Amino acid sequence: MIYLDYAATTPMSTAAIEAYRQAAERYFGNSSSLHDIGSEARRILDAGRRVIAARLGVPERGLFFTGSGSEASFLTITSLVKASEARRGHLITTRAEHSSVRNTFSWLEEQGYEVTRLPVSREGQVRPQDLRQSLREDTLLVSIQHVNPETGAIQPLQKIGEILKGHPARFHSDMIQSFCKLPTSPDEWHLDALSISAHKIHGPKGIGAAWIRPGVPWQPFLTGTTHESGFRPGTVNVPAVAAFAAAVNEAVLHTAANLDHVRQLRDLLIDKITSRCGDRVKLAADRWSSSPYVAGLVIQGMEGQYAMLECSQQGLAISTGSACQVNEQKPSATLLAMGYTKEEAMGFIRLSFDGQSEQAEVERAAEILSSVIEKHHASLSPL
Repeated sequence: MIYLDYAATTPMSTAAIEAYRQAAERYFGNSSSLHDIGSEARRILDAGRRVIAARLGVPERGLFFTGSGSEASFLTITSLVKASEARRGHLITTRAEHSSVRNTFSWLEEQGYEVTRLPVSREGQVRPQDLRQSLREDTLLVSIQHVNPETGAIQPLQKIGEILKGHPARFHSDMIQSFCKLPTSPDEWHLDALSISAHKIHGPKGIGAAWIRPGVPWQPFLTGTTHESGFRPGTVNVPAVAAFAAAVNEAVLHTAANLDHVRQLRDLLIDKITSRCGDRVKLAADRWSSSPYVAGLVIQGMEGQYAMLECSQQGLAISTGSACQVNEQKPSATLLAMGYTKEEAMGFIRLSFDGQSEQAEVERAAEILSSVIEKHHASLSPL
């Protein structure tokens, strides 16, 4: 089967698997234990923290490991909000965030916080002027993703960071779809916190990381927590951290080459499909201001779920959006935020690429998807 759903997850690399195996076999101790076996595990944990922090270009002291990227976002947002002196202040996010962030803000709203959800343009981007106009004296936190997992739309984090530079509100970004894929600069963007995940870059599932700038106050979501400097309860998965670090070390070597490669593949896919299907299919976000790792397509007059199932039967694995919400069978919240109708949003599918994707696979994928679309529209035409 041709796999073009890398935004959902990636297979573990050989290096990550080997790092996991060795750590699980040799460094099985609890990294919080004070005996020598625990200290050995702690050294592996600290080494992994250094590798990942270095790749982000941030101090390692603020990096905390979590059970997933979604958990990293939840714990970071709630820990920053909880530390604020204001009991129930104002929060800002966007209408096109990943479900884990959207749900976190909905929960905070239930706790009494006031939430402003910024609109996005037809290209899926936040307008910096909208943020500027929404900022208030009591704004505690702004959370805006870097890359949308459905459309690949890239948010102007540097411009947003400049706006927030002189404001006391904390600035968090979900960078799960951009880490080790696109150039990132948390310090230059004036980020106070971010979230990342291992399984999007050929690391293991069940491990993510949050970073909070040292000196920025936060309080743990659960009091009395001792692991990861009190950020998260539960014994740290040291083998997964070792595998995460191995995946990062590999990704560093190929980031630039992979970016050029996937850009060529996405352009090839779009050109081949549109040459056959015309205006019956279009790219949801702007080609030039979105991540080339993601091709979110809107099919006219055809449900995305039907297209996905038909493609699967023909040996092509794609998706109908973020894997965390595809079972809802609802119109994509991201597409609705971009101004698409419910009917148009139901026609959304996503193909996503990786450095190991091959041109022949993409050409075949374009052929399969084009045939599915043509066949469907032919069945709708009157005899």
